[in-house]
Amino acid sequence: MTAPSDTAEATATRGGDSGYNHYGQKIGSKGERTRQMLIDTTIELLESKGLRDVSVVDVARAAKTSPATFYVYFRGVPEVVLAALETASQTSSELEALAARDWLAGGGQVAARDFIEAYTELWNRHRTIFRVRNLAAEEGDMRFLQSRMEQAGPMMDALSAAISRAQAAGRLPATLSPRSCAGTLLMMLERLAAVGPLTRESDGLSYAALKTAAAFSLAAMLGAAA
Repeated sequence: MTAPSDTAEATATRGGDSGYNHYGQKIGSKGERTRQMLIDTTIELLESKGLRDVSVVDVARAAKTSPATFYVYFRGVPEVVLAALETASQTSSELEALAARDWLAGGGQVAARDFIEAYTELWNRHRTIFRVRNLAAEEGDMRFLQSRMEQAGPMMDALSAAISRAQAAGRLPATLSPRSCAGTLLMMLERLAAVGPLTRESDGLSYAALKTAAAFSLAAMLGAAA
């Protein structure tokens, strides 16, 4: 069982605290550490289990605390994942700079490969919660769908702008919807990042070969010059 002082500190109102629990109560530094421990423990469990297979009791036991303490910070396991997603980004300054480059100039294929490498590295840094988020969204949980759309938003905007520039230069058909094209690229990139590391050379689908093919598709969609 967690010592009463843990719960007391988590629920007390203290000046200068930066975090709140789901009751709207401020939590102190010790409470923040407990909350983060619950997030980290949940993610570890989800590395080998599905969202529906991890219970509050499982998290509490693995974190060496109690369900009562868990409920001070979260309503349930899905809310832990949503909290983790708040600090997991699907964009970076490197990706944004690559998306904003002049794709109509030379070096497009090299830049596309750099983009693929940066995107897959970033996605796989948070692969467990992104995988759980995507599965929950596809099962109809609107909270996870909203999170997925919000996190894809900045890159969707950047790629849409690049596609619009390619259309204006006559590199792509004007009838294409830039946002639909950007969405198609992001779907491809997500699946590449999620499934690519699981492929085997013996299948004729190595991760490296898939990245090369994805880079070619990305460059073509952005109207890149060779």
